[in-house]
Amino acid sequence: MTKHGLVKTIKDGDDEIKLVGNALTFVLYKSYFGKDLLNDIVAFAKKNTNPQMLDKILAIGDIDKIEDDKAQLLLESMEDYSFDSEFVLQFIAALMATAQYPNKPDVGELIMQIPPHFLVDRDVVTEVIEFLSLFVKQKQR
Repeated sequence: MTKHGLVKTIKDGDDEIKLVGNALTFVLYKSYFGKDLLNDIVAFAKKNTNPQMLDKILAIGDIDKIEDDKAQLLLESMEDYSFDSEFVLQFIAALMATAQYPNKPDVGELIMQIPPHFLVDRDVVTEVIEFLSLFVKQKQR
């Protein structure tokens, strides 16, 4: 975490994308997709998680200091996960756009930069969910 928000680089082999989440992310998400990010995060959580899984995800804390037992708990909670790929792609695109500020790239170009296998790779999905949970925790403060 930085004083300017959350920063994460997701790597998978040769593929890498930089994500930044801060107040600008909300504005960019709205400008790209015409929807409120916080409302979409809540809808995503309600649709795709049960309360026990959401509690487990929010209990993770700092990704860099995650303990093996908490990592295992997260992976176990992901097994029954119903993935909303449209929201995730839009969320990632807004985070990528925030990382590229002050440039405002075309949303289609942003989405095309996301390797398709990222949406089915367990490790990448886990990293995106961890980032999402930290993003939500940061906004709760």
